[in-house]
Amino acid sequence: MEETLHRGEASAPGAALDPDAREARQRTLVRAVRRVLWPLVRFLIAEQVPFPRMASLLRLLYVEVADSEFRLPDKPQSTSRIALLTGVHRREVKRLREAAGGEIIEPESVSLSARLIADWNALPQFLDDDGEPRPLTRSSRRPGPSLRELAETAGQDIRPQAILDEWLRLGVVELDDEGRVRLCRGSFVAESGFEEKADFFGRTVGTHLDAASRNVRGEGTPRFDQVVFYGNLRPESVETLRGLARDLGMRALRDWNREAAKLQEADAGAPDATVRVQFGAYATEGSVGAAGASGTERRAPR
Repeated sequence: MEETLHRGEASAPGAALDPDAREARQRTLVRAVRRVLWPLVRFLIAEQVPFPRMASLLRLLYVEVADSEFRLPDKPQSTSRIALLTGVHRREVKRLREAAGGEIIEPESVSLSARLIADWNALPQFLDDDGEPRPLTRSSRRPGPSLRELAETAGQDIRPQAILDEWLRLGVVELDDEGRVRLCRGSFVAESGFEEKADFFGRTVGTHLDAASRNVRGEGTPRFDQVVFYGNLRPESVETLRGLARDLGMRALRDWNREAAKLQEADAGAPDATVRVQFGAYATEGSVGAAGASGTERRAPR
């Protein structure tokens, strides 16, 4: 095993540092952020999103985050303080605050599909004896759980056929020889559909970054954020590990999803039931020494 990372044992947030120590800390952080941003910039260039547009967005986000998350107790957040925190000119801060956009809204079709697929993977009436999602009939008159019954778990009046049409378009489900609706192996997110995948990208990567950055700063209880790296592998070995990661990852996601569904039902109505949690899994590979990658490869110990 090459290495495992990390449990967030950094210095406490707000710790006093002398100028030299702070500069060294920032240089270290900037090196790490460069690795974080490399694949994001590659993605943006591939999608023809130009630098000026992202620079404007970053300037706006500095102002919005400082305004929202760095307020002093019992004091209104001033334009001057935001300028001091962010380095954005005071006049520009004032303009951006006055023209601030609205709340980011998750597309309704995305949130509904995610809810229904999670229910399909979690609720006992939709699972077989091995805990796998059962195929759904397209009519309640046929034996077995139906797509209509699944749709009703969301508590909304929505036509099952509309759900089926959208899921077939996105590659979430397929029809078997008996005309039943089967969840495609490992589906928790659409295989196609740019809006759906882009929304998933923003929610999952953003949440992961939030957990990782809080760990680096030592904020609160460390979030679970572990990863294992191996190098110097042949393509055939990578293919084996890719399949293993998918199988183990989906098993963990389904187990966690079912437990979360049970706890959510038990917690319903409690006054302190206000916390959101998220659990994910990923696996990826790249060439040794690729730009933006981890640099020097170390062999696993024997």
